[in-house]
Formats: sequence, structure tokens, C-alpha cells
Amino acid sequence: MKKLIIITTLLFCTSTGIAQVHKHTLGLRYGTGYLFKNSELSYQLGLNQKNRLEFGLGYRQNKFDFFEFRKLSTSIYFQHVMNIRGGLNWYFGAGVKHDFSQHMNSDMTTYQHRFSVGPTIGLEYDFNKKNVPLILALDYRPSFVFSPSTADQVYFRNQFGLSLRYTFKDKPSSN
Repeated sequence: MKKLIIITTLLFCTSTGIAQVHKHTLGLRYGTGYLFKNSELSYQLGLNQKNRLEFGLGYRQNKFDFFEFRKLSTSIYFQHVMNIRGGLNWYFGAGVKHDFSQHMNSDMTTYQHRFSVGPTIGLEYDFNKKNVPLILALDYRPSFVFSPSTADQVYFRNQFGLSLRYTFKDKPSSN
């Protein structure tokens, strides 16, 4: 973790390009989890030329031989975006996520809340430079997960994501 902070700081200090954060983007983010694959609706709100908020809303339902699983998740991440070259950007930030899940089998139904907190770092390509209103991104979200539903359950989770977002025809933020 210490190496990640040092590398992020060095990259932050040496990047000179200016990213153009879009005021509004909407799309899908497909992430990998421990047992389940997660997809979510993703909305990004540009705060200024370099900063944005990303909101996520996900729903997952699986049926296995012995139980059924449903999960609703919400997330918010702050991201600082920096340009590498042309439409290629990298970003870093931090955020929180809340998962509410329901596990059902023939004997009982249980509910569980999980809260995750951690950094995010990613790489994206803005196809608007080629007059295509899309952004393709890869990200990494390591996080600590806390579950008040089950005592003493705190663990570390790695998640990688692939996103495809539509950029609305508005000018990028300029402040």
C-alpha cells in the first residue's frame, strides 16, 4: 500500500497534461468480485476540469442448487483525472460502497449489509478526441469491507472493473 501511495504521488507530480472531464457521462461498469461478477449502472458528474464524482447502482441475482442470492449496491467515488496523451487519461481517488444482500434457502432467509471504503485508480480512453461520444476505462478498487450484520467480519477485497460510458454533448467542465 505504501508503494502505491508513493507511485501515485510521483505520477501526480510529474503529469503535466490537462484532462478534460465531461460534465455528464452514463454507462455500465462490469467488475470482478470474490464470488460474484458485478455489473452496475454508472454515472459520472464533472465537478471541474480535473475532478468528478462517480455514482454506481448495481443489482445482482443468482440462483444456485441450494440457495438464492440477491444484492443491491450503491457507491460513490471521488476521482482526480490527469491526461497522459491525447484521449488517454489516468485517474485516482477514493470512495465508499454499500451492499445489501439477501440469502435464501429452503430453511431461512438472511440479510446482510456491507460497507466498503478504499481508493480507486484507473486508466481511460476518451474517444471524443475521435468524435465518438464514448469513454472506455479499466480500474482497480482495493477496499476494506465492514459488515455490521455479522460481528467480527472485516476483510480486504480487490476488485477490477471495465467500464463503457456515453458522454453527453456538453462541453467539458472548465473550472
